[in-house]
Amino acid sequence: MIFSKEKNLPPMKYSKGQEVDFAFQGCILRGVIEITDFGGALEYGYDLYDIYVEKGNTLYKHVPEADIYLKKD
Repeated sequence: MIFSKEKNLPPMKYSKGQEVDFAFQGCILRGVIEITDFGGALEYGYDLYDIYVEKGNTLYKHVPEADIYLKKD
């Protein structure tokens, strides 16, 4: 498989169903990870996540792992 030979990504930090905070357009939002995308796509060197935010009933797609933080109470 070409992807596994060319990319040496560490394991994903977050998992499906995990509640997290994340940065979006200068705001910090809280949501639940619905979809994990290891490596994002062949051209990316990082993992992506789709996060559902109940307030606003919105699914934020392709959120980079670097923009996600563990939920702070």
